[in-house]
Amino acid sequence: MDSFGLVELTKPFIGHHDWNGVFYANIARNYLRLGLGVTKLGQVTEFGQVVKPEGFYTHYPPLLTWLLAGWFKLFGVGDWQARLLPLLFHLGSVWLLLLLFNHLRLKLAAKLAGLAVILTPMWRYFSVMPSQEALIVFFSLLSVLAFLKQQKRLFYLSVILNGLSGWAGYFVYPWLFLLKKRPVWIIKAGMILTVIFSLHLLHIYFLTGSVVGGGLAEALKLRLNLTGTEGFTWFKYLILEQQRLAAFYTLTLLGAAAISTIWKRERLVLALLGWGLSYPLIFSNVVFVHDYFNIFFIPYLAVAAAYLFKKAKPVLVFIFALLVFWERNAFYRALTVTESFKPGYELGRQINQAVPEGETAFVIAEKEFIEPQNLFVSYYADRRVIYQAPDESLPEDTKYVFNLSR
Repeated sequence: MDSFGLVELTKPFIGHHDWNGVFYANIARNYLRLGLGVTKLGQVTEFGQVVKPEGFYTHYPPLLTWLLAGWFKLFGVGDWQARLLPLLFHLGSVWLLLLLFNHLRLKLAAKLAGLAVILTPMWRYFSVMPSQEALIVFFSLLSVLAFLKQQKRLFYLSVILNGLSGWAGYFVYPWLFLLKKRPVWIIKAGMILTVIFSLHLLHIYFLTGSVVGGGLAEALKLRLNLTGTEGFTWFKYLILEQQRLAAFYTLTLLGAAAISTIWKRERLVLALLGWGLSYPLIFSNVVFVHDYFNIFFIPYLAVAAAYLFKKAKPVLVFIFALLVFWERNAFYRALTVTESFKPGYELGRQINQAVPEGETAFVIAEKEFIEPQNLFVSYYADRRVIYQAPDESLPEDTKYVFNLSR
């Protein structure tokens, strides 16, 4: 399974960007333990045996963690369960692409060319990462498909679910004006999203006492790059983006999509390209730091490639798909064996075995260990963990100490 394209589902969250897995899985676990009433439907961020919620994650709407909590309720809490849910949404996106290709009346060869996007490291690695992007890509594609097929109820339902998934989905709807169809639908979609965002702010106020509680205002300024990001310049950012897109999507696929965009000039392709570009341009900071936010280029690349190979012979499509798979396969395999957070995972497991439920563990370590590893330690420990520097004194009644500074 791993040799073709999917990280083993049972791999613990120790690799590249796997902080998403422990962060959102912990919120979902808190929903199950505390109940919806105690959490007030808010995303509780504390680890271990939480008695009274104090910290809430407010930067994104909660549909992902609601679904993940329900998923855990059915199949238990675990790494493979957390990885499987986003994978199903990404597979659902593949199905929607096929339905979209059918609507566009593309032949089999063109469809297969479009689906070559699933051979890229972007899809193969991040398809099993628990994050809002899995939902956003799915509901955005559903919105586009329902819009083109004039399925009004399905369109508005997908808009609502997209709005509850994350902010990047908001950006797809203005680009639908390029299709010159049903402008009233698009305007109503904007109104629906405005209501959802307003309700999100109201929910934040209910949880924290402020409409921008939980650091929402600070996060927005940071993501818009208004506070200044260390090391960020637009020149450096654009160079980095070019390198990332080539690494995660391959030059083969990017070249095919570029030729298709310039040569075919299909309105749908231009609309999807506009959506893919929107998030990196508007929220430059977050994409500068997190490469996986380039995942919104998937629909554009798929549709553009399909149009390019609209009349191609199957053998040409086969060669194209083989090149996409081969070009960055070594890079993908390198991603799958990353273990940056293995020390946090191992310490967390050790604490879980040694410390009884309800007790507190003290971890004494340098900042260089605590800052990157603490989420993983706390999640796998499933206990209340307090982190201290070596020069800080411990409380007199401390029972469980894990000193890494010796």
